[in-house]
Amino acid sequence: MMPTPSTALTACHLLDTGYCLAHESTMIQGGRRAQVACHALVALLHHPDHGWILWDTGYASHMLTETARLPYRLYRWATPLRLDPALAVAAQLARFGLQPSSINTIIISHFHADHMAGLRDFPTARFVATQAAYDHFVARTGLAALRCGYLPALLPADFAARASLLPPFTGPSVPFLGASHDLLGDGALRLVDLPGHARGQVGLLAHTVHGDDFFVADGAWLSRAIREERPPARATKLIVDDWGAVQHTLTNLHAFAQAYPMWRLIPTHCPEIFARAVEQT
Repeated sequence: MMPTPSTALTACHLLDTGYCLAHESTMIQGGRRAQVACHALVALLHHPDHGWILWDTGYASHMLTETARLPYRLYRWATPLRLDPALAVAAQLARFGLQPSSINTIIISHFHADHMAGLRDFPTARFVATQAAYDHFVARTGLAALRCGYLPALLPADFAARASLLPPFTGPSVPFLGASHDLLGDGALRLVDLPGHARGQVGLLAHTVHGDDFFVADGAWLSRAIREERPPARATKLIVDDWGAVQHTLTNLHAFAQAYPMWRLIPTHCPEIFARAVEQT
């Protein structure tokens, strides 16, 4: 059984921060050999006691600055970027009556650049990530970082001082997903491990006044991949952390979705989610 929260979020806004181009045949086995727009989505959440929270920060103009020169320019060549500074989360906050200092907490699903490029725009926020993710990425530079999809300069200089780095989860088990971490102590936001794509990647189960959302980061790139239990192309073995775990996580997400259809699963880059759920500026 799924645990029942004592508190629900009072707001959940799904925002677009720009996109890169990728072939569908890479994102899902049997996909079309056609380019699709992979938007980097983030969630702006509000908790009645803990204030404003971000799930990832997506793209920001820092991404272009930090990929202007080799070796990091290779990132831009591999995933052609289509970014608009007006879509950075920090730039979108004004329409909600907010500013960067309004954000109390930023949950980092994993340390790939398209999920953390806006971190430096929030100089007062607390960061939440897994210790395993931080330890794996933080010391990498140059090609070693690039092979992991990580751009070191995107990490704020004072990251360690503002970060809550989580040990392995030991909280109540979520069906098919294993142990969880109750971030705020009231069940409104629970983290679960989604291994495979990147070291230390987590998903977020969020209870909102509008319903239940499960942000699965890059546990799958497409909603269809979860529905049909179809993994990405085998060529992605070269860029993911653990190919076997990628497939296992996808199987678990498929089983969870089948058992709990009331939950909306939200892959960060899914065009379906972008088309029907993102709030446009």
